[in-house]
Amino acid sequence: MIIQRLSGPVMAVRDAKTSADLELINALSNPPLIPLGEDDVFVRRCRLAGDAVDTQFGCFRTHDLPKLLTLTHGAPALIGHNRQVTPVARFFGGGVEEFEGHRYIVPRFYWPKAHSGAEDFRVLLDAGIIAEASLAFIFDKPSCSICGRDIRECEHEPGAFYGLKICHYFYDGLDRVLEGSFVYRGAEPGTGILAEMTDLKRAIKDRKRITVRVGGRTYQAFAPLSGKDEG
Repeated sequence: MIIQRLSGPVMAVRDAKTSADLELINALSNPPLIPLGEDDVFVRRCRLAGDAVDTQFGCFRTHDLPKLLTLTHGAPALIGHNRQVTPVARFFGGGVEEFEGHRYIVPRFYWPKAHSGAEDFRVLLDAGIIAEASLAFIFDKPSCSICGRDIRECEHEPGAFYGLKICHYFYDGLDRVLEGSFVYRGAEPGTGILAEMTDLKRAIKDRKRITVRVGGRTYQAFAPLSGKDEG
């Protein structure tokens, strides 16, 4: 299994809490020990991940987004992926929404007003200081968009063009969402996607970057190495 992180913007909008929100919160696995009411929590939303190709040339399949949202339900929210400290919030519910021509999971998250840092956290969110979030998840296979095989084993290079198609890979075999984090910086505006994968970084190391625009979007491709390619 592969652990991956993706980033996207937080939408610190003042959505009115509904009875449905509170029902979902109080019915979570390992629910609050004391049922929470409207005056007990703050609620916001964030766009975590979608079906756009990210900066490392990975993406979710559109039909997998509902499953990803389900896996996010109940996951803890951290600061900077620091798993040595107590979570600051928790994800729940939400939906799949369209944004700039792509589909994204948009879960909600809540945190208790009674916490000593709750108001500071709210101010930073609503002021746009904390503006991006990152999703850590486990998946089974990075499937090549050209041939469908595991991209770590096929001959295709992520980010390279094959005819008119740019090679990327799909996050297949979604298994678990580990946590979501509020981070200092996510990815490019609009898509809000950032990925890290050691195997793919090694595959594109030392290749010359070429920036191109296709269909109104910007992509980075990598020119082949001169001479014999490294194995």
